[in-house]
Amino acid sequence: MAIQTTQNLRTRSGNRIQVFLGGIQIGAMQSLRASDDYSPEPASGIGDIHVLEYVPTMARHSLSVSAMVLNIGSLRAAGVAAENGDGVLQGLVFDVVVVSKDDGSVLRKYVSCSYASGDIDVQKHQIVLNSGQLLALDAQGLGL
Repeated sequence: MAIQTTQNLRTRSGNRIQVFLGGIQIGAMQSLRASDDYSPEPASGIGDIHVLEYVPTMARHSLSVSAMVLNIGSLRAAGVAAENGDGVLQGLVFDVVVVSKDDGSVLRKYVSCSYASGDIDVQKHQIVLNSGQLLALDAQGLGL
């Protein structure tokens, strides 16, 4: 009699997710951290210190990405990070898409991302890392 087995797929795991920046899968992506902030401001009336409601005033979607620098490419070589100020002035934008490796469904999509800042981490006996801060105009998807 054969043993009945099932797959353990109740939680999301980074090894079952793909991240695409501008349609390119960065092969050595180490991390993606996304933050959605709607900047709620308190609304109250004259003579009343109690807040009636919190009104969203500005949607801010920011992403932090980190990737290993490979001999065949980096965030700059992929066109995600600008080479210099002249590159930033071109105003290029791209989408960041988080996809399930299991069924290809889009879990979260950040639309029209701009490269804001970044750094390179070079240490002895360590893999060189590129990091970048991105700002998106909008976010879509309920999977994450």
